[in-house]
Amino acid sequence: MKQAGPANGTHTIPMVTKTLELVRLLAGSEADTTTKALATRLGLPRSSCYRILRSLIAQDWARPVVGGRHELSVGLLPLLNPLRQVEALADAVGPALETLALRTHLTAKVSVRQGDYAVTVARCESPQETSVAVRIGASFHLAFGSSGTVLLSELDVGEVAEILERAPEECWQHQRHDAVARRRRELKAKGWCCDLGTFRPSCHAVSAPVRDAQGQVVAAMTAIGFPHEVAKARLHEIGKAVLEAAQEAGRALRRRKNA
Repeated sequence: MKQAGPANGTHTIPMVTKTLELVRLLAGSEADTTTKALATRLGLPRSSCYRILRSLIAQDWARPVVGGRHELSVGLLPLLNPLRQVEALADAVGPALETLALRTHLTAKVSVRQGDYAVTVARCESPQETSVAVRIGASFHLAFGSSGTVLLSELDVGEVAEILERAPEECWQHQRHDAVARRRRELKAKGWCCDLGTFRPSCHAVSAPVRDAQGQVVAAMTAIGFPHEVAKARLHEIGKAVLEAAQEAGRALRRRKNA
């Protein structure tokens, strides 16, 4: 069974989508959150918006406040428990990311595995005026790039084969299947691996594993830039910087756990 990737709008339930959009509005808006205002912003009949709000209130996901407005409620807190570990990781690796960006003059990011996908959970933009932009929450299949290879690195051969078999066709537009195996061999030999445009031709990247106290790979540390910034002549220099940043991030995680 093919695992679902990032949502693309297909095979969705419109009213569920509108409900989640409403939750997002309550989370990020200081504007009017009355039923009428929310219905207008969502393009819904007022009666439909009212029923959504009443359903959220019944689950303690939202609550009414003075003036007919609404806000999120503490009933949502248990849903955040699985994300707190990721939040703690992102916070712990922040200093190492900043050091890596300053040292390499590249954008630095940390990704974690979520099923068949790598998800960016922390970033530090390059100090240069023009750089590759990275969005928190951006996700891509593990068949892509150096960070995907890092997150695949400790899986057995059979599991890796199954993940690659499920990969969408877009994963193979700029690479062949053996490119993943090549990056895995490079990672094993050097402690870091590179992707020179097989994800996107305009982006080159170098990644290394971030390990926890048990030595398990919990994330991928990556430096990413334009092809002229991550040229073959710089790979050893960048690889060393990424590896050292990943090791420092791992030490920060262990210090936080022991604190």
